Amino acid sequence: MAAPDEKNGLTSAQKQQADSNPVIENKKGKTGKGTMKKLWIIIAILVVLTAVGLTLGLSHFKGVHLAVTDPESAGGLEAEQTASGKPKPVTATLALDSFLVNLADEDSARFVKASFRLGLAEEPDEKKIEVTVPAIRDSIITLLSSKTAEQIRTPQGKDKLREQIRTRVNSILTEVEVVEVYIVDFVVQL
Repeated sequence: MAAPDEKNGLTSAQKQQADSNPVIENKKGKTGKGTMKKLWIIIAILVVLTAVGLTLGLSHFKGVHLAVTDPESAGGLEAEQTASGKPKPVTATLALDSFLVNLADEDSARFVKASFRLGLAEEPDEKKIEVTVPAIRDSIITLLSSKTAEQIRTPQGKDKLREQIRTRVNSILTEVEVVEVYIVDFVVQL
């Protein structure tokens, strides 16, 4: 019998036999085409799920709603619709100069700088519009100066402001209907 090797406890005959045997590698460690395909599918699914999650999360936090079920919270959409049930189209716009107005906040002096465009149902007579623009501006300035920063900073607050401007301007403009109020610039100093 041969003496065992001091390092690994093998006899010289066992060592010689182990050296002559071929080494078999485990192929599970290598990455094949099927494994790479599965990896790319998993990555693609994760990217899609992340994009969907971000879209839903952002729309939730920004206050964007895809459907309105309460007609009162629709911002008066029923008033903008024609007899056929379709909203009246905007055929002309009226740009108003910028507004710089102090807000009604009592704790500190705050102001808003805003620009609006009015979406009109029909092309207005420019001479009649020119006469009513000062009254429109006065009405909007009065409305803005009655608001606090908290009331107009949120998306819901801006929607309510649009509706109030539309109602006020429609009471002044009797020959042309304001269908939409577009906020072009809006900065609230805090």
